[in-house]
Amino acid sequence: MRFQWQEQLTIRIATIKDLAHIFDIADVAFNPSPWPKGVFEHELNSPRSRYFVTVGGFVGVTQILDEVEIGSVAVHPDYQQQGIAQALLKKVLTMPDVTRFLLEVDATNTAAIALYRKLGFEVYHHRKKYYRNGHDALMMAKNV
Repeated sequence: MRFQWQEQLTIRIATIKDLAHIFDIADVAFNPSPWPKGVFEHELNSPRSRYFVTVGGFVGVTQILDEVEIGSVAVHPDYQQQGIAQALLKKVLTMPDVTRFLLEVDATNTAAIALYRKLGFEVYHHRKKYYRNGHDALMMAKNV
């Protein structure tokens, strides 16, 4: 399914009412979600965490002082390859009073790495066998 959202994409800050929507997207995008629903519930209730949500996708972040860690980015398969992840990340990058954005990504996820590089992120560390599946992680940062 192609979704022509360019004129109607709305990105907003999620509330606890978005818990099922966020978990459903994570569950199908990651097949299954690597996080239980309770993790999303905890983060949605945390004053340090924030989720940006739109039709078909979300990004979750945690802010400590002037740094933001991007913890999860997910787009439902029906909405992938349409710029939704990029739009969500661009929204995050407009957060005020932030000097550095951090994230980690599976070193085999070339599409995500290309997107992060396009948005100005650079690799600062490579963690061997970081994930359960044995894949390496790239730690990336963007200073503003």
